[in-house]
Amino acid sequence: MRKLLVLASIAWRNVLAHRVKSGIVGILLFLGAFLVVTGKSMVDSIESSMAKSITSSLSGDIQVFDKNAKDQLALFSFGTGGDDIGEIPDFPKLRDALMKVAEVKAVVPLGSVNTVVFGRTELDQALDKLRVANRRVAAEQGEPASSKGSFGIMDLEASPIGPPHPAGLIPFSADLKLSPPADVAAALVPADVTERDQLFTQIKAICAQLQEDQKAAFTISADKVKAQTDLDNLTKVQTPEFQAQFAADPDGTMDWLDRAIAPLASDGKMMYLRLLGTDMPAFTKDFSRFRIVDGENIPEGKRGFLISKYAYEHFVKNKVARELDDMKSKRDDDGLTFKTDQALSDEAGRTSRQYARILFMLAPKDANELKPLIQAELKVDPKSTAAEDQDLGKLLATFLTVDDSNFNERYDWFYANIAKRIRLYDVGVGDVLSLRAYTRTGYMRSVNVKVWGTFEFVGLESSQLAGVYNLADLVTFRQLYGKMSSSQIAELDTARKAADIKQVTRENAEDELFGSGATEPLVADSTATQKFDEFAGVDMTAATRAAAQLDDRVYTHEDMEDGVVLNASVILKDGASIPAAQKAIEAASASVGEPVTALDWQTASGIVGQLLLVIKGVLVIAILVIFLVALFIINNSMMMATLERTAEIGTMRAIGAQRREVLTLFLLETLVLAAVASTLGAGASVGMLTYLGEVGIKAPSAQMMFIFGGPKLFPTWSLLNVALGIGSVSLISLFSTFYPALMAARVQPVVAMNPKE
Repeated sequence: MRKLLVLASIAWRNVLAHRVKSGIVGILLFLGAFLVVTGKSMVDSIESSMAKSITSSLSGDIQVFDKNAKDQLALFSFGTGGDDIGEIPDFPKLRDALMKVAEVKAVVPLGSVNTVVFGRTELDQALDKLRVANRRVAAEQGEPASSKGSFGIMDLEASPIGPPHPAGLIPFSADLKLSPPADVAAALVPADVTERDQLFTQIKAICAQLQEDQKAAFTISADKVKAQTDLDNLTKVQTPEFQAQFAADPDGTMDWLDRAIAPLASDGKMMYLRLLGTDMPAFTKDFSRFRIVDGENIPEGKRGFLISKYAYEHFVKNKVARELDDMKSKRDDDGLTFKTDQALSDEAGRTSRQYARILFMLAPKDANELKPLIQAELKVDPKSTAAEDQDLGKLLATFLTVDDSNFNERYDWFYANIAKRIRLYDVGVGDVLSLRAYTRTGYMRSVNVKVWGTFEFVGLESSQLAGVYNLADLVTFRQLYGKMSSSQIAELDTARKAADIKQVTRENAEDELFGSGATEPLVADSTATQKFDEFAGVDMTAATRAAAQLDDRVYTHEDMEDGVVLNASVILKDGASIPAAQKAIEAASASVGEPVTALDWQTASGIVGQLLLVIKGVLVIAILVIFLVALFIINNSMMMATLERTAEIGTMRAIGAQRREVLTLFLLETLVLAAVASTLGAGASVGMLTYLGEVGIKAPSAQMMFIFGGPKLFPTWSLLNVALGIGSVSLISLFSTFYPALMAARVQPVVAMNPKE
């Protein structure tokens, strides 16, 4: 021990004596330890935060799906969501089996399907308002009101909104409540007849805008005849003769507008929604980050739909309001300015050209109220005769022309005076949505559901990934997915028997349908005085039709669970081992004839979860580069030190030092230097991590919020990571020093003390 202490003292003296070499090597070792401790701690913190984000918002600790599925489950992906992950046909049986596994705390059924919602344009909304005004006038004057809705006699499934659009995520609208049935028209506040004229003028303005767009489309249209017809129709709306026709026959004129004009404004009014069907009471209970923002949760046993708050703000909100919100976020959160950021300046220019999205949504009364207010805000003389000072559209365009000096004021003024006069969200809580989806067998299915509210996950409010799914009940999911439950199949069989449906072959279909051997032809009854009306007694208003198709039954818990699900989230008890639980889950599912594959949360989350592997890979590569550089420099420095200290080594050997003592001396020098440098590096890392753990690291983007588990990442350090940093640096230092030290130990004393050698 005394000998070792002497060697350690000599080693420390040698480290101090060779300050340049020791300084260079020490800096590398300091950086190596700092990087190991910091990097490992950051990765551990990110992994922990990601686990909290994913497991407490959607995936649970483990995801299970069909063992024989063609594709692997990926909850978060950049694809279309059309992967074939198979089916779990009897979820109650699987759940009961999994709940017997010691590690399992809860099992939540899931099933996703891509849906599309078609909605109404500004023209559709204006037509609805005009139809309501017509009914008010008719009620005042004692005239019979038309029973047709805003879409005439067309069915919701074939509304004039237009065919499915192949585009991606775009805003949608689906308020089915703006056209009240005729029997309540008398209860409405009487409207001045001039309101109809004002609304008609608004419709003419919208058609004038459409006419300009149609002129541009005419040049590239493949069907010139139809394109010219559309242009002629839009021109017709601008004429005084058409307004006279409207005054004489308002209902007939509006039916023509629905058929010939409304479809021309249908582009851009639909959206793809990723729907996640689940057991809402269980989802609410077992996912702690879930919370309702607007409205209420879907009541137990009821059908319904919840829109994610992210989608609500970024896709459902009025486009002008969305762009103003986006510009404010970039200015406040990212520190951008219109003067220095060209993209932000371009966005402001686009927003000012979107004034029509506000103008066409204003009711005549609101437009009249807003005009003097915006004139005062812009400091325009209300008595001015200049067209730009009296035209509300031009005033709105000027108001929306923002820069660094006026943006904050204009933003606040917009929400204080304009937002309350327009429909800020295309879909409101309580509205009825008609969701459409292609079933697994390839046909289109449509389901009407009520929007009960919006939701978000606490800490992930601005995360796009956390808002990728919208929630619905399991019955709605199964209808859109195309699978009936056993109770529904039984109900259908009962209906078939009650209707006495008979199976017929192709050969005898005609005889079965029309009879055989008939001798007398069917003739019309010439005495009939009343014409047949297939719509007699039927209220065709959009609101009434939607309500009639809305399933408002209360389902039992067994009804909700009775049917297919695609996958399920498994929440484990605190401290449970995920690998052990995976094996137990797969064994338990196989034992009841419902074999599943169990994936941990990181694998099940798809490409998002794999980001952690990328981060780890980058860290490992960076550490390897540092260590390789350190290895080379330390090795080279020790080789040079060995050559410089040959005489010293010879003297030590001549006075009795053994080879192992020389070897130990050189290794101790490196170990002392590594211990000091790595301890300082680890200490610096601990200090920085402690500070960051208090103030947090702000997420640079919405995607990173999901990875950080919230707006900020609060990293932590552990003694294990500190020990790993010091230990790994010390080991790599000893390894790089061993060969030069071995060479030094082999130097012969006679050779070492001979200057000529």
